[in-house]
Amino acid sequence: MEKEKAKVSEFSVNDEVLIVSSNQRGIVKSVVSYLGKGDNIYLVSVDGKDKMCVESNMNLCRKKDVKLDVDMDKMAVAFQIEDRINEIISKLELKNSSNPSVQLFNACKLQTYLTLNDDYEDTDFKIGDDVLKNQFYHGLINGDFDSIINSYVFSEILKKVGMDVLNVAMKTEDGQFYVANLVLIDNEYYYFDVTLEMAVFEDNGAKEDEFVLCCGALGKKSYEQFFKPMCLLDFNDKLGDNKLPTNISREDIDIDIVNKMLTMGIDNYEE
Repeated sequence: MEKEKAKVSEFSVNDEVLIVSSNQRGIVKSVVSYLGKGDNIYLVSVDGKDKMCVESNMNLCRKKDVKLDVDMDKMAVAFQIEDRINEIISKLELKNSSNPSVQLFNACKLQTYLTLNDDYEDTDFKIGDDVLKNQFYHGLINGDFDSIINSYVFSEILKKVGMDVLNVAMKTEDGQFYVANLVLIDNEYYYFDVTLEMAVFEDNGAKEDEFVLCCGALGKKSYEQFFKPMCLLDFNDKLGDNKLPTNISREDIDIDIVNKMLTMGIDNYEE
């Protein structure tokens, strides 16, 4: 079958690998997505924490059959994750609505929160080989963010309020692997990029009272100048459809409208 042929990876479960960017060693726990040589995504246990890593950022240290013990109650972790998601939804007053303005407000408010929030715990739990629990736990609870985790957390929270959100595998201008989101608003998808938003916020001095959202509700004309979309990623279905949607908006939603809505609140905002 064609799908089986595509499932080729450089590393196997239990291989010991070096994460090049951080110079840390870890153990491969699972292959999350098969995207082709160099772009495959793995779940790697590093110093007791499970992280998503892209193949091109890994070197093989040695083949090793290691049994990774799980020393915590998975059910308790699941409840902690669910509580944290519900806490964020409640705190931000995200609403399940078919109104495009409400959906835009939900996405912009969540991206702002993930960019500015620094209220995280310092834990070193190992949660086994459940990718969903690992990414939610270490992203929501520990604040271990990179582009993969950022996009995953962003998408799963908005899905909880009924929104259509996709994870998109990208290539940066210098050929690096990257992940962002597409959010469906009024029959068109718009790019939202939490990771880029965080970087811009830091570059501008990280002053919360001067924050202006600038990396959300973007169309392909502006965003795809710097990031080349490759395919969709579905972390919950490794063999799911990965074709990009054809209804990605060409134009941005006016950034002044977006920030006016964030400042005034959806109930007080008038077009």
